[in-house]
Amino acid sequence: MSTYTVGTDLQAIVADIGSYSTKIGFAGDDHPQCVYNSTTAVERYESSGSPGGHGGNFVSPPRRDFVNRCVAGREDDGSFGLANPVDAATGWLFSPPSRSVSRVSVPPSMGGNGGGGAALADRLSDGWESHELFSRYLDHSFSSALGLGGASPDGPRHHPLLLLDRPHTPPAIRQRIVEILFETHGLPAVFVLRDAAAACYAVGKTTATVVDVGHSATTVTPVFEGFAERRGVLRNNACGAGTADVRILEMMDEAVRRQGGRKRKERMRRLQFEQRKRIQERERVAAAAAAAGSPPQERRQSMPRRDAHGHFLKEGADRLPPPTPIPEYLMPLYQVKRGPTYGARRSPFHEFARMAYAREVREMGTGAAVAPRGYVPSYARDEADAAAQQAAAGGAAANPRLNPANNVFLTSSRVPHTLPDGTEIEVTNAVRCDVAELFFGEDDVSAAIRDRVFDETVETLEGYEREIDGLLAREDEEMADDDDDGNNRKEYTGRSTEDEAGDPYTTVSYKAEKRSRGVRPARAGRYDPSLISSRLYRACLPHVRTEPPPSSGGRENGDGTASHAVDKNDDYFHYLTSAPPAQMVCDAALRCERDQQASLMSTVVVCGGGSCVTGATGGLGGAAGALGSNPAAGAAASALGDEHAFPERLREEVEAIVHRHTPGWRVKVTSPNASERAICSWLGGSILGSLGTFQDMWISRRDYDELGSAVVNRKCP
Repeated sequence: MSTYTVGTDLQAIVADIGSYSTKIGFAGDDHPQCVYNSTTAVERYESSGSPGGHGGNFVSPPRRDFVNRCVAGREDDGSFGLANPVDAATGWLFSPPSRSVSRVSVPPSMGGNGGGGAALADRLSDGWESHELFSRYLDHSFSSALGLGGASPDGPRHHPLLLLDRPHTPPAIRQRIVEILFETHGLPAVFVLRDAAAACYAVGKTTATVVDVGHSATTVTPVFEGFAERRGVLRNNACGAGTADVRILEMMDEAVRRQGGRKRKERMRRLQFEQRKRIQERERVAAAAAAAGSPPQERRQSMPRRDAHGHFLKEGADRLPPPTPIPEYLMPLYQVKRGPTYGARRSPFHEFARMAYAREVREMGTGAAVAPRGYVPSYARDEADAAAQQAAAGGAAANPRLNPANNVFLTSSRVPHTLPDGTEIEVTNAVRCDVAELFFGEDDVSAAIRDRVFDETVETLEGYEREIDGLLAREDEEMADDDDDGNNRKEYTGRSTEDEAGDPYTTVSYKAEKRSRGVRPARAGRYDPSLISSRLYRACLPHVRTEPPPSSGGRENGDGTASHAVDKNDDYFHYLTSAPPAQMVCDAALRCERDQQASLMSTVVVCGGGSCVTGATGGLGGAAGALGSNPAAGAAASALGDEHAFPERLREEVEAIVHRHTPGWRVKVTSPNASERAICSWLGGSILGSLGTFQDMWISRRDYDELGSAVVNRKCP
């Protein structure tokens, strides 16, 4: 393997593993060469019952062509399931123990007992499937998309890799990823870059507050002079494109029920009848071909038959099976092709196909649209009426924003849309804007959705904490039993205790654990991403907790109880919030140092595929007048239909919050075009990786061998 040094003219590889899509390409290019969905169909060992020879979590490579047809072209999806390397709750390359620990049938050659046949035992690889998926994605991209297969002289072992990472990823997971890159793929150099800093580089900034509207969440990160301020990171799992797609599905299902009606059912029943007739005709022809030796029978003439109501019956109609009930919801394309039964696949694949179509509707502009500031959602009319009645009764003054008249210019226009089953529906601009109000709305419905998702995320993280605690407790009990029996083996680390201080997860200790587990010689020379140390779970446990740890100083309150002082630098998941993105921008800037707040508040960068939502179009006459006393109504109305409607609406919302205590403050929102907004972070990494002066910052193989994986926390802050 050649050594990577400064001045090497080989192009670096830039990789971004997102919650929805994975983007990989060469540094210096203006677009990634490989973009595919991060969610794949996999067949796990516990599903198949027969582990493969590679000792990983999956029987075969992940499958990606499963949205409009069954996996591998089968009639059903078999034992396949869906997997994503990015955890939706945390945004990390992380797998909780519930997805990682299982018991499968293991042959004696892989650690089972030698009593003939396979034995039930804990498999050799404990199974962090997210890291194995990450490794398989890189293998697929190197060999297929980038043309850097193992047989190629210009293989991946000659190219450095720049990997984009989330700003709140725990240090132990970053060390784990670096180990996979060096040990499994044998890369000459690696650099792990925060995606928020890369987004700033893409628009020519080094200091800004980055609003990344992704698929699973919206993350706000302050970046000061090229470094992400971890204390100010905020994450809202409700304000993601995935939650907006769920609302689009609800809107489309309601439109199917209300606008599809009798004509849709009659048309689909007619198609059902014709398809069943064709099936019956094929069966009759097949039966006739099977009995080709028998003499043909003359067709018996009969009088036309009538049903109980006197209607004529077509020939063979009385022998056809009864029609299947028509589903009264949005059917994806694969389900439409399954007529006349319209059978649905298993729940994970069926819901993913529906969500994929909802995403297409959103990207076409039919499902969501950004309204100007001051817009009142259509479901808030009851709230407006209640506020008006309260004001008339002498209560609090009515909110001028809750004015149903503001919806007049939006409800006057409709957008036609044809569903996969041929049903034509019309979507009003008000309904489209209601979906996008999830990111900006102050109404009770949007706030309730954000609070509900926040509570669900907290429950998920608490479940992760209980699972990890239980796993570590069981392992401690096993170690205690081994100590009692005197069969414990001392783990060789090859490093003194002083060197390991402050590093709960080290490279050398990981390699020693491979040796202590008795890995087969054939696999001892290659790092298996499925092999996982419990030390990694132990190192990640503090970062999963949703409550701050007790104060290290041991201070007490006045009543004698322990004081739990909250410090934004503590290792716990303090990033969650239920506030809208505009409030998140202000809160994230105020979490930083006082001398940084002005520059962070004045510059905002918007990126992510979830922000590619255009403004509402049509029926804009008198829009500015309908918005009442809002002074920015004219500017907002002119942004309708424009691809920059989302950044402009965010700017107005942020300025409205800032002007409460600092009138006249101007906020500048920078965002690339919609075609580049979804790959903004990748573009920043491509720009940075192509600079010759940046090459001395890579983590080389020599640095990794000398300092271990912990070097990533010093050279890639």
